[in-house]
Parts: sequence; C-alpha cells; structure tokens
Amino acid sequence: TSRPQNATHHIIISTMKTATFTALSLLVGVSNGFMPPTSRPLSCHQYSSSTTTAQYAVEEGHPAVIGWPEKYSEGGGSIDDGTTGPEILSTEFQIQNASSSQLQQLDVENWPTWTTSDKPKWGVGNQVVDKEMPYGELSYVLSGKLEIIPQSTGVPEIVNVGDFVTFPKGFVASWKVLEELTWHYYLY
Repeated sequence: TSRPQNATHHIIISTMKTATFTALSLLVGVSNGFMPPTSRPLSCHQYSSSTTTAQYAVEEGHPAVIGWPEKYSEGGGSIDDGTTGPEILSTEFQIQNASSSQLQQLDVENWPTWTTSDKPKWGVGNQVVDKEMPYGELSYVLSGKLEIIPQSTGVPEIVNVGDFVTFPKGFVASWKVLEELTWHYYLY
C-alpha cells in the first residue's frame, strides 16, 4: 500500500530538490573556476560559497558568465593548483598594458578567444552605439584595434594589441572596430 502525499511533504521534497540542484551547480561551477557576481571583487582563490551567492549565480547569472568556466577548462585552464587563474583587475572601465607576469599569473593563454572576423556587426569601420555590458569582462587584445567612447565621458579611448581592458557590468559605451580584433576574455 502506498501512503498519501500531503502538501507539506511535497513542498519539502521540492525544496530539497532545488537546494540539491543549487549545491551541485555551485560545486561544478567552483571546480571550473566560476566566480559569482558580488559587491566586491574576488579572485578565484577567495571564492565565497554562501548559499545566497550560489543561488544568485545559478538562478540569475548571465548564461555567458555561467558557461565561461567550461570554455576556460576546454582551453586547458584550471585553478586547481590555486596559484594561477583569472581574477578581476579593476571595478571601473580601464585600459592598461599587460605585463608578462600578469599574463602568466592570470593564465590568459587558456582563456577563451573571441574575434570580430566572423561577426558582421563588429566589422572594421562599424560602430555599435551605446552598448551596455550585461556582465563584467576582462579582455586581453591579441590583434587589432578598437575605439571605445564611454557614455560617461564622451572621450574616445583606443585599445591596442597587448592591452587588458576591463568592462564592468553596466558599462555603456560606443564601440568602433578600427582593425579586425581577436582577444582572450574572462567573464565574471
């Protein structure tokens, strides 16, 4: 004979399934170097595994951010050794020349790669006006040149080969590709 399920029993089971899914998603993400969005920058080595943060990351995280650790892993990246891996360099829009020690410490060579070559929207000479970043991104330019005009200043800034560029979540700017771009990227 089977026992009748009451409403309370059903709610408890549903809650347990959701909590288990969230915990498993967090564990898979952390093992791949995932860093959830937080109010303060965290390196991969400082990751906080609170339930609230984990649920936010799983339920509200941008799909590109959630998928980034898998792409990093596929490229040969791993933070298992705890000594190298991606981290946030700035909380503000910033262009800076990368040093060889930074490239090595951040494991940039294993970050996924993005290019404008197969994207007509980002063709040379095209301008994308008022693009808003839906997530934070740190990029390292391998080839090409880009003009960025932040909405906040209206002053054009040029991104060149060898530069790190930090795009904070919510950053709004006009982008113009001056030379075909290829870059490694870290999403957070």
